[in-house]
Order: sequence, then C-alpha cells, then structure tokens
Amino acid sequence: HADDPTLQQVQNLGTQYIVQVFAWDEIEPTRDEFHWEYTDWLLRAADYYHLHVIARLDKPPAWAASAPSGLSAPPRNLDDYGDFVASVTARYRGRLAGYIIWNEPNLAREWGNQPPNPAAYVSLLQVAATRIRQVDSQTPIISAGLAPTNENSNLAMDNRDFLKAMYAAGARGSFDILGAHPYAFQYPPD
Repeated sequence: HADDPTLQQVQNLGTQYIVQVFAWDEIEPTRDEFHWEYTDWLLRAADYYHLHVIARLDKPPAWAASAPSGLSAPPRNLDDYGDFVASVTARYRGRLAGYIIWNEPNLAREWGNQPPNPAAYVSLLQVAATRIRQVDSQTPIISAGLAPTNENSNLAMDNRDFLKAMYAAGARGSFDILGAHPYAFQYPPD
C-alpha cells in the first residue's frame, strides 16, 4: 500500500503515474460487502500529490477464487470478477488513469499454481473490458504485464508465446495498451 511518504517520494522523482493494486480480497472480502477506505484515501492523496493512479485489478477473495486462499488465482466465476470490476469502475469513473487486468498470468504462481492458460486469461480480460467500457469508455484498459521468461513449463510460459496465444484466443480489441514488465535482471537500464 502506498502511503504519504511513498507518494511524496514518487512526486519528488518527477513521476506522474503510480500503479496500485486494487486488491479484490481487500475491497470485497465478502460478497457484496465493500471496503473502499484505502482506495478512497489513495485517490485523495494522489490528487494532493498531483499523481495519476492506474489500478491493477486482481487478488480475488477466498469466496471467489478458484484455488485456496492466499494464491492469486483466477476467479471460479468470471461474472463475479466482472461485477467487481464494474463496481470499481462505477466508483472511480473519470478518476483513474487506467485499469490493468490481472498480473503476470503467464506464471503459475499468479494463476493459482495452475499452468498458464492464455485462453482463460483472454476470457477474463474480455469480461473485464466489457464491464469497464459499459461504465467508462474513456479510461484505457491495460493488459496484464507478462513476466519475461524463456521457460515453457507448467510453472511459466514464455511471455512472447503467451502473447501470441492471447491474440490467437481473441484478445485483440479487449485492451488499449499492452502491459509489459521489462525486467532487466542483471543488466543496467541502458
């Protein structure tokens, strides 16, 4: 969770944007019981520091997750995720700089310890995009940043292969900006 000192540091760096997880399990820990305190505070604080917030929408609660609690697993029911996304969008319409749909679905650890599944991710992305655009057609939808990996196993799928499979599964038109995680590992930024 970003706090005042963190937001001050971001402002001092001259950055204008922050990505913040809007964790479903914190916002709606029980079906239809919403806790907006932190996200409301964050948007007020971001306004104070002249920062734009991009919300990453993931971390399902136990009642909705397809895997045991504590794992970042896809939801059992995509409509439940769609309802959550719609609730966030309705509450913060016009106040967010973007919506990121999930995180690194090409890694099993971000997909409920299940093998990466590009088609299943695209289904989730399509539901989220539809629900966002019904309420807020102006704010960009960003696909999940994929983890760079050269691996193809039950633990990880190469991000380039995952992206190709996303397009083959119909991802085109379901996002406005392609999310990427450009980890350089031991290499310097240049």
